[in-house]
Amino acid sequence: STQTYQNYVLSRQMAQAARERFAKKNEAEDLLRAFRRLDTRGDGKIDADELSSVFRILGHTAKKTEIEDMIWEVDDDCDMCVNWPEFQTMYNRCRQDKTGYEPRRLFNVVEFLMNDKDDSGTVSIEEAMQILYLRFGKGLLDSHLEDMFGTSDANSTSDLTLTEFLNSLHLSQAKHLRSTAKSHQQKR
Repeated sequence: STQTYQNYVLSRQMAQAARERFAKKNEAEDLLRAFRRLDTRGDGKIDADELSSVFRILGHTAKKTEIEDMIWEVDDDCDMCVNWPEFQTMYNRCRQDKTGYEPRRLFNVVEFLMNDKDDSGTVSIEEAMQILYLRFGKGLLDSHLEDMFGTSDANSTSDLTLTEFLNSLHLSQAKHLRSTAKSHQQKR
């Protein structure tokens, strides 16, 4: 009946709204946790030395100039540090960017830290599933897991280090940029 169908649609909409509220709350908590993990001095800002220190702890090698560039890309007030408002702005801009042209190097590190729920220095497929499901829903979950881990098997014991995670995201983002460029060329 029409009433049953309307109730079904309403219940699905309510479930989706509840999932979105839960996702936003968890995402905000994970973002603050990532900021605090990078802000090793606890002074409310992240500089190149702090970022370099976290990289060393996570076994990731990056040149000093690369780290300084990561900071520079999001340092709106040019103090060679990233404060909490700049950090939030960077994160939100990258999350809302549909073009793929927003600077993502620090964002990708933050994504790793947000997915590394147990602070083990690696991201398991299980840890990534929650954030990806809340963000993209069930329909796109498997393709995102495939891009990151090479599998969508939840029983996989494959964990990614920061370096592997960044390489995986870089390949995925390059693929997205190529497909975006291709679609723009076809429209001409």
